[in-house]
Amino acid sequence: MSSDPSIDRARSRSPLPILAGVVGAVLLVGGVALALYSQFFAAPIPVPFDDDYPKARDFPFHLVRGTLLLAGTVALIGAVVLGAAVLNRRHRVDERTTGITAGGVLAMVAVLIGGIAFAVTAHIPSTYQRLTSTFAVTPRVPSAIAALVLVLLGAALVFVLVATPTVARPRVAALATAVVVGVVPVLGAAGIAARLGDDTTSIDRATAGPGQETAAPAVLGPERFRLRLPVDPDQPNARIITTGNGFVVSTRDGVTSHDGATGTERWHYRRLGVRSDNVGNVPKETVALRGENAVLTYWEKRGWLAFDTVTGELLWTATDLPADDRGSIVRGNLLAFVSHYGTVTRVDARTGRTLWTSPQESSACAGTVQHVVATMTAIYRVASCGHGDETAVAVTELDAESGEILGWRAFPAPSRRLPCYVEVQVLDSGYVWTTCRHDGGVTDVLLSPSAPLASALVVSSEGHSGVLAAGNDILASPSLPGDPVRRWEILSAADGTRTAELDRASVEEHARFTYATAVLADQVVTVTRQHNAYTLRTWDKRTGLPGPAQPVTVPSETAALRWTTLGGSLVLIATDRDYREIEVIGFG
Repeated sequence: MSSDPSIDRARSRSPLPILAGVVGAVLLVGGVALALYSQFFAAPIPVPFDDDYPKARDFPFHLVRGTLLLAGTVALIGAVVLGAAVLNRRHRVDERTTGITAGGVLAMVAVLIGGIAFAVTAHIPSTYQRLTSTFAVTPRVPSAIAALVLVLLGAALVFVLVATPTVARPRVAALATAVVVGVVPVLGAAGIAARLGDDTTSIDRATAGPGQETAAPAVLGPERFRLRLPVDPDQPNARIITTGNGFVVSTRDGVTSHDGATGTERWHYRRLGVRSDNVGNVPKETVALRGENAVLTYWEKRGWLAFDTVTGELLWTATDLPADDRGSIVRGNLLAFVSHYGTVTRVDARTGRTLWTSPQESSACAGTVQHVVATMTAIYRVASCGHGDETAVAVTELDAESGEILGWRAFPAPSRRLPCYVEVQVLDSGYVWTTCRHDGGVTDVLLSPSAPLASALVVSSEGHSGVLAAGNDILASPSLPGDPVRRWEILSAADGTRTAELDRASVEEHARFTYATAVLADQVVTVTRQHNAYTLRTWDKRTGLPGPAQPVTVPSETAALRWTTLGGSLVLIATDRDYREIEVIGFG
């Protein structure tokens, strides 16, 4: 102990405890503000995607509740002790003040111990790590943690003031400095919480300017570009979606849009660190909605993201959409969902807003398997109705904007022995091909991308049939008994009349089998194979005669080939069985 009483009195009258209390009070206020922000203003954690995390869903609220309780208790104790000190200064009741101060000290010690125990038992590090490795980060959890830390620090500094019986009054400048000292860590904690909760730092994003419309080639030209797309071998199942003037490559990392004429990248939206968290893109759920100029993606633990097809601008996000499951998205060019009960819900792909929901099918077709597809202008519900000679392919046309029924047609498909099985396919050109195999042969119904149901093209055959491709014209392949070579016919897309028949009898037998077929304005282009060598063959649409052929090299692992006509090029897409190897070849 010091032997000089004057020195002891000077120390006991130091203003430092008050300054510490001021800093602590600022920290308390900042912690409370961050806690309230976390609870009421910060974006929530998207834990409803997974029911295995009920505690994680309540984790930030648990921290906020403890923080507010701790801050309120500290503020109450501090107010009582300070009030007693003021009373003592005015009325000199030292014994009572000493008792209140001692009780306040004990209470503050208990509160501090309780606060530290709360922080330890909340398992903050492990829970935070689990949340950030599973879900997209939001400011809610970091701000709740920062609030608790600020309140604990503030409580410790207020304890210094409570534990000091007598202090000197500090100067105004010192008080102002103490406030500034308290504000700095509050702002720092808020900045760190905002930085840790900013999910945009995990996004690699690039947009593009407005695109220029280019026409598809009329004939097969030379090879213009060849892209070997990188696919993570540990994350296969990539997908390529055509968008009219280009194509989009969808992988777990994200989506990348390429120009159809040159193959160059236009825009991308990719997530960094998908190996370290579960927030990845689901490639099979990516769809291009050409009727609305949008690309829709689904991300695990995050939800739906929609992009402008041309620029890559993020149009909207949603954690949920009106669907029983993700697989209920209607195939085609407009965004709609179909329920297990046959009702159709139309959603605006540009805004995410629900436009309408159709009533459940009430006709005689209600008990049959129904297919719902979308062209550029309407929604179609297709089903097989009736029995025996009365069997028909029934097509209902719904207005894309209002959901009103615009038309209904039944296309005869008599089937006495077996039920008519309806298949529906949406072609890259936008046509919807509906086929029904029945006793009398095959009924094909071709719905135009932009024309009403009244103009639907009906192709019936007594033998097997198929629509190989459709563009400005339709390439159909009827097969009648006795035909030595299966015929390929060019049909007018306007009225279905046959304009030409390809002379397939004059080519070698191996050249009659095609791995992929495309219809251009003046040519039909096929891919044939002989002894592991692939060849591109052309046919004149006007005369039906074979045209020039050229060899093409594709990867040895190729298991599937398909053509797609884009603005400025004809693209051949080669993939292996697991989409681990993808090559895109563009021809002028």
